[in-house]
Amino acid sequence: MKLIKIITAVLIGLSLNSYSQDFNGISNKSIKNTDIPLPTPSKGKIDDAISKVGGKVEDGANVIRDLITTNPVRELTIMVFMNAKNNLEAAGLYNINDMERIGSSDKVNIIVEAGRMNGQEGDTHDDGDWIGVRRLYIKKDTDTKKINSTVVYSKSGQNVYDMGDYKKVIEFVKWTKQKFPAKRYMLVLWDHGTGWLDPQKKQEQSNKGISFDDETGNYIATEEIGKIVKEVGGVDILAFDACLMQMAEVLAEVKDYTKVVLGSEEVVPGYGYPYGLFLDAVVKNPNMSNEDIGRTVVASFKKFYEYVKQPAMLSAVRSNKVNQLNRLMEDFAQAAMAADEVEALKKARAEIIRFDILGEDTDPNKKISFFGDVYQFADIVSKNIMKNDEKSLNLKTKADMLKNFIINELVIARGHYGNERAGKSLDLAFGVSAYFPPAETRITMDRIDAILKEPYANFKFAKETKWSDFVKFLYEKAK
Repeated sequence: MKLIKIITAVLIGLSLNSYSQDFNGISNKSIKNTDIPLPTPSKGKIDDAISKVGGKVEDGANVIRDLITTNPVRELTIMVFMNAKNNLEAAGLYNINDMERIGSSDKVNIIVEAGRMNGQEGDTHDDGDWIGVRRLYIKKDTDTKKINSTVVYSKSGQNVYDMGDYKKVIEFVKWTKQKFPAKRYMLVLWDHGTGWLDPQKKQEQSNKGISFDDETGNYIATEEIGKIVKEVGGVDILAFDACLMQMAEVLAEVKDYTKVVLGSEEVVPGYGYPYGLFLDAVVKNPNMSNEDIGRTVVASFKKFYEYVKQPAMLSAVRSNKVNQLNRLMEDFAQAAMAADEVEALKKARAEIIRFDILGEDTDPNKKISFFGDVYQFADIVSKNIMKNDEKSLNLKTKADMLKNFIINELVIARGHYGNERAGKSLDLAFGVSAYFPPAETRITMDRIDAILKEPYANFKFAKETKWSDFVKFLYEKAK
């Protein structure tokens, strides 16, 4: 009971100190992307119309009209929904300034919707201390301390805009598609994230799901992420600049309305994505494929975190392979429950690489974490099967099929640096995670379900794969 009280308290009121960064000391300027494997870039020309536009809100209508007149349909529009109404406010300003090092071009639009508030932990008064929400057309400039991009929409004041409401993302994306049309679209969801973990919304300041708004206490739940990409007519690339989002449970929600999904199995440090690095490559070569953009973001991410020497990982996956992933995970789970190989399952449960849900103070060795890498779990099981009977051999076959599929078909690219807190190399994060019972065997499935918005069995992924049956089996048998 004490353990579940700890979990509940942390899920409701966790102060995510791991996101605290000194954003004045790091710049992407000194990092060269010459060794990032990219298609040969073609020179991009900055739109003359953009360079003549000022940064005042009232210029917005003219900016949009001029851009549409100059180039009605561009190659790519990148949309960033940046909920900085929490302790990530300084990180948001840092990222926007990093985007401005590159800026939009005559082939690529970069549009940011950014929200800010006052009075939260980590509140900053930089960049005029404005509050509310602004939509920005990102322009190139060299001032890394001040945001100079054109404001094309603004709503000022406290409690005027709920960035924890998924309908606001839909509104932003539809508006952007109308005003800044392109052949392809990339949507970045930027904020704290905790994978599929959706706690009951009755608690205020609940910092789970994704895009939690400290001002309203609201957040975007897993199912709502799927609604976003469905109701906007899909996006080519969906990127989570947020922690813990590259999970089978999340992919199941978005697979039908995306082509490439970028995200991390682990915590993303406060610097987030290295926008200056990957935007430089994309703006110079706007015709690169969706998968090449995914590879570019991953390679840039890896290079940046090697430079700042902070452990991190990122992967890009193919959405059209997620249905097969689900089938293979179901086959593996059914084979595992049928075979008499409990010791192999116990070993996998105890040794799998875990990802940081609860923070170092509460879970220093990640014994309570219930997010783990799918490939590594199957690998440990496969290598520890003891019997030669038909069911055991079938389990080994299903485990190896799942492993091979993840590395050869599902994952486009993965990049990592360093070891996670418990000492395991992030090379053991192969690109997609899922729910596995924690190594701490005193925690039960019903205790986890009790803090959730709805039971795990109700998630789309759990229904499609019967994964909840397997999780329950592991809780009861592999302990």
